[in-house]
Amino acid sequence: MTGLNLIQEYLSDTDEEIENSNNENKKLFKDKNINIKLPLPESILSWKGVTYNEEVIDDPLKHDGRIRSFKHERGNWATLVYIDYLPSDNILFWMKNVIIHFVGTSNLFEEFHMSLTRTLILKFHWIDSFVEAVKNIATNYQNFSIELQSIKIYCNEDATRTFVGITVQSTNNILQNIIRTLDKLMTDYQLPIYYKDASYHISFLWCLGDQRKKLEALLPSLIANFNDFFVDHPDQRYVQIDKLKCKIGNKLYNFNLQ
Repeated sequence: MTGLNLIQEYLSDTDEEIENSNNENKKLFKDKNINIKLPLPESILSWKGVTYNEEVIDDPLKHDGRIRSFKHERGNWATLVYIDYLPSDNILFWMKNVIIHFVGTSNLFEEFHMSLTRTLILKFHWIDSFVEAVKNIATNYQNFSIELQSIKIYCNEDATRTFVGITVQSTNNILQNIIRTLDKLMTDYQLPIYYKDASYHISFLWCLGDQRKKLEALLPSLIANFNDFFVDHPDQRYVQIDKLKCKIGNKLYNFNLQ
């Protein structure tokens, strides 16, 4: 028997063994109702630096009682475009005193920001183009300042949390122009635009449930205390803004203004 014939016979025998083995495996799986789930390749588990996760079951007890406003779903990424606010030590001390002397049971935010979009649900395959678009928007605007103006009470749409916020206004309406430009981008992606009757603000305290009635009764005292603070610290009423930020999942992007 020639070498070629030996190879052909070996391949034929091997194919027959594989076919027999496959038939036996299929019968075994059918008989025992076995469902085999192949592991996801490592190359996919950590796309774009965003860790892959199995289905997430929300547990409010792990988040001080807070409830997610939308269900976590694989392939959907919670997204927000915003401006950072870093309070001075004096303002931070004032915020803590608001809890002690006025509000009582509430929580101080660990980080402070002013939202420029709603919290969005972004599909994975949109991320690169969305990030590039926000970057281009940032490069079309110059640095600007915002003024901390007053105090206002807010409640989220499903009435699960109430917030105490500092209302803000920008010089030359730059803030409104940026949000208007971002709204056009949202429309391109068929995402919800910013709130129609927007009140630009920086939330600094929150509490569970709808506490508007209780907190709005305290509002005159809160506003008076806020104004007294800036009589003593007039230089801290204005904040310089030099970048936009975008958080997508657990990844943070920084975009410098002109």
